[in-house]
Amino acid sequence: MSAVPDHLFGKREADGLLPRLRELIGALQTAATSDAAQAAREHLASAGRSNGSAGAAAAASRAAAEIDTALDEIDRLGVILRDAATGLCDFPSTRDGREVYLCWKLDEDEVAWWHPRDVGIAGRRKL
Repeated sequence: MSAVPDHLFGKREADGLLPRLRELIGALQTAATSDAAQAAREHLASAGRSNGSAGAAAAASRAAAEIDTALDEIDRLGVILRDAATGLCDFPSTRDGREVYLCWKLDEDEVAWWHPRDVGIAGRRKL
């Protein structure tokens, strides 16, 4: 079994992070779908065929920096972002002496699910 993370969350603490996680995941989604991100994709698609453009490179850099900033903060919080599109997050925890994850998605009002660490979202169970 994997090593226990440095920090384990209780439901109350995990719920307390949700406002900030909503902001961070929203920023991440916005940056990933922004004009800058689109320009970055276009720049990468054409980079092998041309010299590229300084503007596209700068846009790509800005989008990447915004994404990195959000991901870094989520990581510093001790939360595991599993899917940015749905905002699926896991919070390392324990339940009945077992290592588990508390589980939350962006469209949920609170952390109300958990699953064993080796099962994933398919094994989500109500708290």
